[in-house]
Amino acid sequence: MPDNMTFQDAVDLINDSKSVLLTTHIRPDGDACGCVRALMEVTQQLGKKTRSLFMSPLAAWYESLFDEKPAILNDDVKPEQLSEVYRDVDLVIIVDTDSSVQLPGFSDWLGDCGKKVLVIDHHITGDDLGHVKLLDAEAAAAGEIVFDLIKFAGWDSTEHIAESIFIALSTDTGWFKFGNTDSRIFHTAAALIDAGARPNVIYRLLYQSFTPSRLYLMTRMLDHLQLHADARIATQYILRKDFDETGASGPDTENLIDECQRIESVEVAALFTELADGGFRCSLRSKGKVDVRKIAQKYGGGGHTLASGVNLKGPLDTAVQCIVDEVTMQFQD
Repeated sequence: MPDNMTFQDAVDLINDSKSVLLTTHIRPDGDACGCVRALMEVTQQLGKKTRSLFMSPLAAWYESLFDEKPAILNDDVKPEQLSEVYRDVDLVIIVDTDSSVQLPGFSDWLGDCGKKVLVIDHHITGDDLGHVKLLDAEAAAAGEIVFDLIKFAGWDSTEHIAESIFIALSTDTGWFKFGNTDSRIFHTAAALIDAGARPNVIYRLLYQSFTPSRLYLMTRMLDHLQLHADARIATQYILRKDFDETGASGPDTENLIDECQRIESVEVAALFTELADGGFRCSLRSKGKVDVRKIAQKYGGGGHTLASGVNLKGPLDTAVQCIVDEVTMQFQD
């Protein structure tokens, strides 16, 4: 956990700012979106001009957290427009990542813009993007660190802030069932409920608000299920045509990888999603015996021991075999 001096440095950065820009990694998940939403309200309560910018579109259930549709880089703001659009910004807050590759089209501007930068993250790997960095690799979610910051500073935690952070915690722990679920996360969740978070409402938003297109996409994915290494490895894939034919979009893939982990023998799951350039985004999940972060890092990706991701070149068969071989080698260690 960051020490009090680092927390105070973060508080000073926020208090001294007038215009804040909040952002997070590409393919924003619940932790990322929840942190951005919570910090938007915190900084607005402090009288700051606050805006958010996302690297890619949000899932509908996360977009609904925001009063206005968040701006998306390349769709609403082009990289070459960043200096003009955000010329008055004096503080950039980055949550749930400290990696340049997770901020495509944004990190180059960040390095040249001369703005103060605060990073709030719980990943071990990073590029030291911030002037101040609140890093806690023991935190199950970046939302835990955001809540610690709010408590340290003595800022108000409204119902909306509490629910946004509860979303961050609950999604990064798989609704409190992943291996990173510890007593600390439950204590934090309890405090958020006391502050107004409603777990039943949040659960309905996150897991009972899907579109038919998402379920159609899931059936395509399950049709592509393959088991390897005596059914200890499960691989699945989603092609561009699967999105076109089902009407689904990129955010609809979130958590689909969890389905094949229901198989008792499966220790590692991999979901390959075809990208526009013909490569594949590979999401990796482990039940504990394999460190998938090591595999992702080897090929330029990253994440956590039990949940990581990496972009791989095609063709699909080559990408799949690469991951199967890497996992098999860890089985043999």
